[in-house]
Amino acid sequence: MAMRKIKLLVVDDEKDICKFVKLIFKKKGFLVYSAFSGEAAIRIARRTKPDIALLDIYLKKGIDGLETLKGISKVALYCKCIMVTWDKAEDKIKEARREGAVSYLVKPLTIEQLLKVVSRVVKGLRKRG
Repeated sequence: MAMRKIKLLVVDDEKDICKFVKLIFKKKGFLVYSAFSGEAAIRIARRTKPDIALLDIYLKKGIDGLETLKGISKVALYCKCIMVTWDKAEDKIKEARREGAVSYLVKPLTIEQLLKVVSRVVKGLRKRG
């Protein structure tokens, strides 16, 4: 029996980052969606019910990553959110964890770091069944 593809939502206002991350995970066999704003991310999450979201805390337009996290949590109950930030703002990271984020990464990050964290979350999903 083939395992179903893991659905990954990439949320970043930098389109190049979204394209790059999407390419990496498509090659790894994920079903990848991307959004350049929090509002778009919530709409996509409502429609696709992603398993994992890679979510930038600092989104330039519209709602920020924390508000987006809250929105995704409401529309895709089982989605595991990994926050991505360019600083180590402890207060933002703590708030994200309180809101259900499972991990966070600090930019600039390597492909290896990204794959490692996402793989860890995928293992948790596979255990859950």
